[in-house]
This record gives sequence, structure tokens and C-alpha cells, in this order.
Amino acid sequence: MALPVTDLRSNVGTWAVPSDQLPALTRQMLDVLSPEKFDPSFRGQYLETTYFDTKSFKLRKARAKGSKYVTIRIRCYARGYSQGAYATPLADAYAISAKTESQKFRQEIDSEYAESLLQSGIISSALVGIMAPDLIARIADLSEGENLEPVVTLCFRRYAVEDNQHRLTLDTDIKSDTGRRYPSHVLEQKSTKKESNPLITLPLRPIKLSKFLWATQ
Repeated sequence: MALPVTDLRSNVGTWAVPSDQLPALTRQMLDVLSPEKFDPSFRGQYLETTYFDTKSFKLRKARAKGSKYVTIRIRCYARGYSQGAYATPLADAYAISAKTESQKFRQEIDSEYAESLLQSGIISSALVGIMAPDLIARIADLSEGENLEPVVTLCFRRYAVEDNQHRLTLDTDIKSDTGRRYPSHVLEQKSTKKESNPLITLPLRPIKLSKFLWATQ
């Protein structure tokens, strides 16, 4: 099953979720929307997201300013095991993403190519034919021609429900390979219309979170 690389919705809100609210939250999530097709049993999907930057963190500095930035990441989607009496491990899937202050991009890429980028880093010319020229130009501009290296990998388990308009994701036990652990779980709602109302009625605290900035703090 192909990854939903073209399903780029707008953020409606992000909330911190304490552990004691998880049972009530998951009940509400399943009441308002159906589990995503990749996880029909709602068991969660293990994700690893690696962010790239220059040695001097030029992309992070631009992201912190917020006016003109680009964030580059490669996400590994663990696909678990096949169904049946003789379950076998399924190959992981990878997608490369770019986000600026005004646009988002996500494209599934070959696993061998993804692993090579995760090992050796990214140069702008390697993205020709994958990303749009304006995104490549933004990367080259902000990095000042320097190579992008993997600087941090975030690991978490994601539970997701959705329909044609809304998508709720619950990221649990968020931690980095540099030893950081986020103090709560994180709920996010994305919709085709940014002005949509929140679907969850629990008294959760809204937060403004950039995983990239937090992980590289």
C-alpha cells in the first residue's frame, strides 16, 4: 500500500496529552473518526523521523526566526509483519519531506536511496527530479551550499484516525537519539480546512510545537 504522500492537510491545533488522559482520548478519537487504513486495528505505527541540517545548524537558525525557512526530514514507516500463520517482516517504507512557511512537500523514496541519504547526508543537486526547483533553491540558499547531515532522529508510536476531511494523530513516548524525551504525548488535528473546529472535547492544553526545534534545542 502506497504512503499518503499527497495527503497534506492544514494544522488545526496541537495539544499536550498527559498519560492519565490517554484512555479517554483514544475513546474519543475512535468515536469521532475511523482508524487509518494503515492501522485498522488501532495498534499504532512505529515511526523514525530524521532531520537534516548543516554542521552549524543554519536551517535551525532560519526555522527559529520563522520568516523564511525550510525543514528537511526523512521518515521511516515500520510496516510490521504480514498477516497469517507464517508472519514475515514487511519492508519499511520511507518518505522525504520539506516544509517552508508557505508550503509542504512529501514524496515516497526507495529504501536504498533513503538509507544512503541517512548515512551520507544530502546535497542539493541530489534532490533534482524529486523536489520542485523552488524548494531546492531554498535549501541551497539557506544552507549556503553546505551539505545537509542527519542531526537528530525522533522515535515515537503514532495512532491515527481520519476521514476525507479530518485527521487526528496521537504521538506517544516521543524521544530522540540524542537522549531527549518529550514530557507529554502529543495530539494533533489536521483538516482540509484550517478553520475547522477541534474534534476532541477533553480539557487538553494547547501547545505550539516544532519537533525539529525541540529535538535540536
